[in-house]
Amino acid sequence: MIMRDSIAGVTDVASDPKLAFPVVAIGMSAGGILPLTQLFSRLKPTTGMAFVVIHHLRKAPTLLPEILSKKTMMPIEIVSPGMLIRPNHVYVLRSGMELTTLDGSFEVRRRSKVTGFTNVFTLFLNSLSNSEHPGIAVFLSGVDKDGAAALKGFREKGGLTIAQPPQSAQQPEMPMAALDTGYVDHILSPESIAEELEQIAKRHEA
Repeated sequence: MIMRDSIAGVTDVASDPKLAFPVVAIGMSAGGILPLTQLFSRLKPTTGMAFVVIHHLRKAPTLLPEILSKKTMMPIEIVSPGMLIRPNHVYVLRSGMELTTLDGSFEVRRRSKVTGFTNVFTLFLNSLSNSEHPGIAVFLSGVDKDGAAALKGFREKGGLTIAQPPQSAQQPEMPMAALDTGYVDHILSPESIAEELEQIAKRHEA
């Protein structure tokens, strides 16, 4: 992963331009659809970033592609094994699966943690930390602490983290767990998250 200063616009970028664009990982579960749609409604479709939406559905088919297609002009795809990560695309995790990233593509498999709360966001953030992409983690409404365990390593590898204010979340546990680590850089409303991401994108291009 490119270090934090490069996300802010310093010229330390990945040697391969195909891997130089930021990847925004968005973690959510219960109560996350409303803030997710608020975020994408305010986000321009030409930031040059890729967006990976990771949620906690186990069995029910995800409806996020249909929901998000009404909020953004970016192509929205269900992640499949070997799919390349491309800028200005939205990728959605299939229900009951987990994913990681390696060499600019996705690896997808059935969830390895079959009991208790899921760890799909944590697994993806750990892999993003070790990728060539500048990483940004966004915590929206959700149950349990998924993602929080990855934030120390994520920060050490240059990642930036944004959380929805817990008091505005229908289920505050995920953003609160992130905040409790001390590794959250910004606490912002979903609309303000969109604005911050656009500012980061502009600095990354500079």
